[in-house]
Amino acid sequence: MLKVSVKLSMTTIRKNINKNSLQDKAQKENVMAVNLKRTLIMLTTLIVLLLIISLISPEKKSLNNTVREQSGNDYVKLSEGWTEYEIDGPENAPAVILIHGLSVAMYDWDRQYQVLVDEGYRVLRYNHYGRGLSDRPRNKYDSSRYVRQLKELMDALDIDQAYLVGHSMGGLVTAAFAAEHPDKVMRQILISPALHMAENNSGVTLVRIPILGDLMAISILPRILTERAEKLFRHSGISESEAYVNAFTSQTGYRGFSRSVKSLFRNNMMEDFSDTYARLQGDRTLLIWGGNDGSVPAKHTEKIISVLPGIHTAFLEGCGHMPNMEEAEKVNSLILDFLRK
Repeated sequence: MLKVSVKLSMTTIRKNINKNSLQDKAQKENVMAVNLKRTLIMLTTLIVLLLIISLISPEKKSLNNTVREQSGNDYVKLSEGWTEYEIDGPENAPAVILIHGLSVAMYDWDRQYQVLVDEGYRVLRYNHYGRGLSDRPRNKYDSSRYVRQLKELMDALDIDQAYLVGHSMGGLVTAAFAAEHPDKVMRQILISPALHMAENNSGVTLVRIPILGDLMAISILPRILTERAEKLFRHSGISESEAYVNAFTSQTGYRGFSRSVKSLFRNNMMEDFSDTYARLQGDRTLLIWGGNDGSVPAKHTEKIISVLPGIHTAFLEGCGHMPNMEEAEKVNSLILDFLRK
C-alpha cells in the first residue's frame, strides 16, 4: 500500500509541475503579447506623430548653394557649417561687428550698417547658426557655440579686434564673447540686452518638456516667433515692416530652424547671465534701452547696470524692444559718439 501511495504522490507532483509549467509558459506568453502590443501601439503612435509633424511643419526647404548664391550675400565655411555675412568699409579701418538677437536675422541692422560704413568703419554683420541662410548644425545651441562662431568668423576675415554691438540675445553673445576674449573687443554696445530669458517664461518651460516640447517646437513655435516678430516690426513704425515679416517667415521654412530654437530654449542661453555681464568693464560699455520694452523687463536692465559700475547708459523713453529700428537716428548718434570716445 505504501508503494502505491508513493507512486500516486509522485504522479500527482509531476502533474502539478507540468500544470504549473504550462501556466508559467502561458503567463510568459501573455506578458510577451502585452509587451508586444504596447510596443506596436507606441511605434504606431510615433509614426502617426511623425506624419503629423511632417504635415504641419513649415520646414519644407533645404539650404543649398543655389539658395545662397541667389541671396547675394557672402558665406564662409566655419568648423560647424556655413555662416552668412556681409562686410563693407575700408579694410584697414576699425571694425564694428553687429550681432542680432534670438530670432530676427542680420537685417536687424539695416538702419545702422550703411551709416557706420559711410562713417569710415569696417562693418560686419552676420547670421547666427540657425538663422537666415546660415547652417543649422546639430548639438547644443549654447553660449559656447555662439562665441565659437564669432571667434572663427573674425579669424576667417582677418579681424583681430572689433567694437561689438549686440541687440537683445545679441547682447548675451556680446557679453559672453567679451568676457572670454577681452583682447578681441575694444568696446561693447548693448541694445535692449537680454539677461534671463527663461524667467517667468511659460513657453520656455513647455519646450523643455520631452516629446511635448519637441512637438511644440516643430509645429507651434515658428508661428509664435513669427507673430512676435510681426508685432515688433509693426510697433517700430517702419515702412518696410511687411518686407521684414516676409524675410522672417522665409527663414522658418528651412529645415533645422525649429530644432535650433528648441535647443536654444533647452540650454544655457535662457539662463541668468548676470555673472557674465559682471565680467565686462563698465567704462567700456554702453547700454541703450527703451522705456516701453515688452521683451526685457526693467528689472533685468537695472540688474545689468548694477553689476557694471561706470557703465554708460542711454534711456529712450517711449521706445520699445527695437531702438535700432524705432529710433535709428538717435541710436546711430549714440553708437558713433561712443565709438569715437
